[in-house]
Amino acid sequence: MRIVLFFALLYALVLVSCEEDGGLLTTQHGYEYINHTNLDGARPQPGEYAYFQVQIRNGDTITHSTREQGAAPFLQIPSINNPQRRPSPLEDVLREMSVGDSVTVLIRLDTIRAKQKGFENTNIMYYDVVLTDIKSMDSYQEGAKRDREEREKVAEEARARYKEVAAEVRATLKDYKAGNLDGQLQETDSGLKYIIQEPGTGKVVTPGRNVSVQYFRALMNGKEHDSSFKQGEPLNFPVGEGRVIKGWDEGVSLLREGAKASFFIPSKLAYGENGASPGIPGNTDLLLYLEVVEVD
Repeated sequence: MRIVLFFALLYALVLVSCEEDGGLLTTQHGYEYINHTNLDGARPQPGEYAYFQVQIRNGDTITHSTREQGAAPFLQIPSINNPQRRPSPLEDVLREMSVGDSVTVLIRLDTIRAKQKGFENTNIMYYDVVLTDIKSMDSYQEGAKRDREEREKVAEEARARYKEVAAEVRATLKDYKAGNLDGQLQETDSGLKYIIQEPGTGKVVTPGRNVSVQYFRALMNGKEHDSSFKQGEPLNFPVGEGRVIKGWDEGVSLLREGAKASFFIPSKLAYGENGASPGIPGNTDLLLYLEVVEVD
């Protein structure tokens, strides 16, 4: 959602041309910017893919940042120059940069018809942009092919483990109900109970970081609700932003990359009195098995 909002901001700007002023540089289409590094290297050419990180600031306050999305986003430099189309500030300034360059684009808000939310009381919006890589069309396609093959491999491995994981989850639930796990269970102040089957050795999960997890979720009667193992595709989400239920957010924050754990989530940390349709009635406790695949 944030990345969609970010690009909506970029392309909603309607500006008048600016001249060089006070030492500022000016892009081909009149956007003012400061190059903090001025590196001497190749610049993105038409048809190539420019990979970047960017944050939008109101003074010292960061309002949007692509670093929260994990992998660097990219933009293909248009192969055809359309004189009727004015590019976004980002596209225009990337043409002026070399890999490793860091620039700040100044957007004068008095040239915009309506100020964006959060910028009502300021005159300048800042884009801090870093160009991280340039890829040719062939290189981009090769990378995309490798990514697809890797995702397919991960999906196949997950699906192959689906029945095994389902059996393990039901065995864990049976032991929990029989009281066989009492000496192993840990409990948080919120009432979330859990067992860490494997602690993992990778990066620690902390609020604000993006995680990729494989999961199996079941009701306390053993009925499966949903599972990424069945679909093959891991779930990716930023921790602590409410993208998942409270018990899930709290539980994954106790783990690190490579960890495997089971969480017994009371209904107040799940879907509460209302439940979730389909398949989860109101006041339903849940069992969630997680494997942390990656932490960004």
